[in-house]
Amino acid sequence: MPRKTSPKVRPPASSPRPRRKAPAPRAEQIVAAAFEEFSAHGFAATRLDDVARRAGVAKGTIYLHFKNKEILFQAVVRSLIRPLIEEFGGFARGSEGSAEDLLGQFLSRMYAEVVRSPEVRGILRLLIAESRNFPQVAEIYRREVIEPGLAAFRLVLDKGCASGEFRRTRARDFPQILIAPAIAAVVWMLVVGKRQPLDLDAYFSAHLEFVLRGLKASPRSPEAAGPRSDES
Repeated sequence: MPRKTSPKVRPPASSPRPRRKAPAPRAEQIVAAAFEEFSAHGFAATRLDDVARRAGVAKGTIYLHFKNKEILFQAVVRSLIRPLIEEFGGFARGSEGSAEDLLGQFLSRMYAEVVRSPEVRGILRLLIAESRNFPQVAEIYRREVIEPGLAAFRLVLDKGCASGEFRRTRARDFPQILIAPAIAAVVWMLVVGKRQPLDLDAYFSAHLEFVLRGLKASPRSPEAAGPRSDES
């Protein structure tokens, strides 16, 4: 008799084991790629397909982190400049140093991380070129960088006036005046910097001297006497 063979036992049907998903790329990776695209092509011409290709991810992955191109641009601005503004604002509120030192530190950091930074200059070039056609881009920069930055400068001016270091001037209403030479340096470098480079160390020194001469109280002014006292 032929030998009986036991039927092959098949394992019970089950759903296939799910493949382990590769970890989603960090948002910082996408932001870094977006910055390169925005700087190279401008806001209008930048395509999310190109950002995805540069970041090495699928286009759909971008939408996991950023709703649209405007939100992605906002993230780029935040990553480049906003940390400096937030850091200085907190430092200005809690510092016991002089207002003159604070102002010098803030302007020094601005030159180090904005004026000297090709990345930030690229974003500023983009804003100058495209803000008229894309007002939402300018609004992002105003909200994320300009307003917090002006507020930080006002903190320093208020501190200087309260201590008697600075005169009370209209500069508090228009703190843009304090940073105007730095913006002029950025424009200079974008337009003619390759042909006529600036000595940024000397330029910064002149900028700081110019600002402090306009702000500092003279020895005979009421502000130089120090903060007012209610004592009779």
